[in-house]
Amino acid sequence: MNAKTSFRRYRALSLLMGGLLLTSCEKDPAKPDPVPDAGSVVMNPGAHGAGELTEAGQQVRYELATKAGHYYRFSCQGDTLTECQVRRLDPGTLEPLPPAATSDRTYVTWRAEVDETAIVDVGASLPSQVQVGRYTFDFSETEDAEPNTVEDAISKAVPSEFTGVLNAADDVDVFRFSIPKGHILAVRCYPMSGVSGPDTEIVRADGTVLNKRRYLYRRGEAAVSAENDTGEDLFLRVSSQVGGVDVGDYGCKATDDGLDDHPDALPEATVVAVPSTTPVKFWPEGDVDVLAVDLVGGHTYQVNSNGFSFYPSTTVLDAQGTVLAKDIEDPDSLSLVAEFTAPSTARYFLSLRRLQGFGVYVTYYDTEFTYSISDITP
Repeated sequence: MNAKTSFRRYRALSLLMGGLLLTSCEKDPAKPDPVPDAGSVVMNPGAHGAGELTEAGQQVRYELATKAGHYYRFSCQGDTLTECQVRRLDPGTLEPLPPAATSDRTYVTWRAEVDETAIVDVGASLPSQVQVGRYTFDFSETEDAEPNTVEDAISKAVPSEFTGVLNAADDVDVFRFSIPKGHILAVRCYPMSGVSGPDTEIVRADGTVLNKRRYLYRRGEAAVSAENDTGEDLFLRVSSQVGGVDVGDYGCKATDDGLDDHPDALPEATVVAVPSTTPVKFWPEGDVDVLAVDLVGGHTYQVNSNGFSFYPSTTVLDAQGTVLAKDIEDPDSLSLVAEFTAPSTARYFLSLRRLQGFGVYVTYYDTEFTYSISDITP
């Protein structure tokens, strides 16, 4: 063997070993590629069965036959695998689709846009300590049981508790409620699984939006609420947040919170004395309560409201509705005390609204306060 031949063989062997090493480095052993389900056939709705994860990070892939305009649901349940999760993938790019792209879920539900073979992966829930084991799965065709318009809305009693399903990111469910004129309808909706809940709004039959609420777990408004000022039926619209992260099952609780405790307008204002302490409750977001009080010209009066992250702010008006002082409390003060000197002896109106001050907002927003007024003239 001459030197040239030996060199050529050495070079070929080096290239071969380098290619093998490169291929080995490109594959991450900690994240095995998804493997097709045993049998590897396209499943039709009604299919169910069992699967198994044999190593950490493994995904088992399923192909599902779907038709345009139909609703589908694929779910998994842990057996010896403690918790499983389902991800639906884009058939073209194999990238995760919402909501599984943003959260662990034991099911996905969607409406097929075209006739296609949908793809889902089943794996272990990431927070779970157990990453291997058996599970069961179920693939079914579902229906949009909740109407999407006020004309077809399902009537619900007040009070009542009920459930629904957002079948797709653009699905909207509408419910009808009958409560007496002047009463306040409050509805709290929450997720039945996962941590992200739906958007809700109360509307009139003509589409006028009375109030909105975004689900923020145990934070924000406790419920979406609105006063039935016309005496006609009110409607609740339930929809997905942007991105469809809350598509799926939800529950709601509807209550009649009665009449507003204080009128919103000057002529019907609740008359209070000096000194006095009055309970105040703000129902829907944006609710205003008006108190009427007779003050003596030249006297200085102190108003005091309890609150921390929220407080009832005071705007003082005269009998003609002219604003004399606006939002006179200091929201940065732990003691929400303010003073006002009456320019003349007359009846004045104290318009109260809930404002957000400082603090850490980790619970439902405050709605109930006490409000005091006293004469502090020397």
